[in-house]
Amino acid sequence: MAGSTDPLGKRALFWAPGERTDPRPLDAKAPMPGRRALFSTPERQPGAIMLDCSSCGFRSHVSYLEFVRLHLPVWLWLPGRRFSRLMGCPACERRAWVRVTWRP
Repeated sequence: MAGSTDPLGKRALFWAPGERTDPRPLDAKAPMPGRRALFSTPERQPGAIMLDCSSCGFRSHVSYLEFVRLHLPVWLWLPGRRFSRLMGCPACERRAWVRVTWRP
């Protein structure tokens, strides 16, 4: 113990560095950690379509291309109904009546 000023290592436990050790401040485009991620709204995807299935009750977001693919091979559209399209549901993967909501 000759020459040691801190023989028990208490300085290492209770010493705080003089400068910041964070890699960088939070970025707006980076994923938000912890509480901010829980209470923030997700980024909206432009041009997405929201589908509500009458069979399983699940709400799905699909792209325009996926929306066209779900209509194939046969689909039916009855305007004026709440669930107006008979097409494939992306959640339960069967043909069901689906409500379509267009998002800007």
